[in-house]
Amino acid sequence: MSVRHAIFALIICSIWGVNFTVMKIGLMQIDPYLFGFLRFSIVFLLLLPWLKIVPGMMIKLFLLGNLIGGFQFALVFLAMDMTNHVSAMSVVVQLNIPITLIMAHFFLFERMSYWRTSGVLISFLGVLIITLEPEILEEGIVILIVVGATTMYSIGVIMMRKMASINVFQTQAWVAFFSVPIFFIMTLIFESGQIEQVLNIDLIGILMVLYTSILASIVGYGGINYLLKLYPVTLISPFMVSVPIFATIGSVTFLNEILSVKFILGALVTLVGLGIIHYRDWQLKRHLKVISNEGA
Repeated sequence: MSVRHAIFALIICSIWGVNFTVMKIGLMQIDPYLFGFLRFSIVFLLLLPWLKIVPGMMIKLFLLGNLIGGFQFALVFLAMDMTNHVSAMSVVVQLNIPITLIMAHFFLFERMSYWRTSGVLISFLGVLIITLEPEILEEGIVILIVVGATTMYSIGVIMMRKMASINVFQTQAWVAFFSVPIFFIMTLIFESGQIEQVLNIDLIGILMVLYTSILASIVGYGGINYLLKLYPVTLISPFMVSVPIFATIGSVTFLNEILSVKFILGALVTLVGLGIIHYRDWQLKRHLKVISNEGA
C-alpha cells in the first residue's frame, strides 16, 4: 500500500473515531431520534442521484436499511445520549468484528481457525475487563444497547457480503431512504419540542450534525469503498483497530473523560484480540498470494 493511501485510511479511521465524541456533543442539544432524522435526511438528499431501483434486491435493501440504518442507529444514538463513557462505548462497538466472524462461521460457513477463535475470545475478555469498571458497570443497560446495535450491524454485514454487486453510494442512499421515516416516526412518538430544538441549535450543533452526516457517513464509507477497490480487505481491516484510539483521544480532549487503569488494560486486551484476527487474515492472504505466484 502506498504511503498516500495508508494516510488516507488513517484519516478515515480518525473521522470514525472522533465521530463518537461528535455524536455526544450533538446529542447535548438534540434528542437522539431527532438527531438520527436530521443525519439520514442530509445523507438521503446528498445521495439522491444514486437512489435507483435494483431489480431483485429491493427486499434485501429494505431489510438492510432497517438493520444497519434506522434501528441500529436508533440504538447507537440512544446509547450515546445515555452514556458518560464515550471511550468505553467506542471499544464495545468494535465487538462487531468478532460477532461478524462468529455469524459468518454459522451462516456463511466460513470456518473459524484457532487463531481467529483466540482473537475473538481475547476481544471479548478485553470488553469484559472494561465493563467490570464500577462506573461503567452502572451503565450496564447502555452496554446492552450498544451490543444490540453491534449485533444488528454484524447481521447487516453478512447481508452485504451477498450484495457486493451494488454500488456503496447506492446502498447508502437506500439505507437513508428507509431510515428517514423510521426516525421521523420515533421522534414523533418518543420525543417532543422538535421544532424548538432545530430553531435553537447553535453553530456547534449544526457542525456536529454535518460532521456525522457528511464526513462519517459519506466520506468515511465512500473512502473505504475506494480503498477496497484498490487493496484486499485483509490489508484495509487492520487500520480499523485505530478507531477506538481516536475515539478515546477525542473523548479525553473534548469531553474531559478520565481513563482508569482498568479501562486502558481492557482496551489494550481488546485491541490485541482484534489485532490477532487481522494479522491472521493478512498472513493467510499473503500465503495464498505466494502460492498463486508460484503457480503462475
